[in-house]
Amino acid sequence: MPLSNWISGRVFKFVHGNNLVYNTCWEDPRLDRQALELTSSDRVLVITSAGCNALDYALTGPAHVYAVDMNPRQNA
Repeated sequence: MPLSNWISGRVFKFVHGNNLVYNTCWEDPRLDRQALELTSSDRVLVITSAGCNALDYALTGPAHVYAVDMNPRQNA
C-alpha cells in the first residue's frame, strides 16, 4: 500500500472516529415523508449524520427508526 493511502486512511479514521463530523443535515425529510408515505407499521433505516432526519422520521410515528453511522460518536 502506498504511503499516501496509508496516511489518508489514518487521518480519515482519526477524524471520523474521534469527532462529531456531520452536525447539520441539508436533506429535506419532508420530501422523503411524501415519497415514502410512512405508516405506523413501517420501519425506517437512516444514516444518523446530525440526527435531525432520524428525529423527523421518528416524529411521524413509524414502528421503528434504525439510525446507523460509521462514526460511533454520531450514534451516541
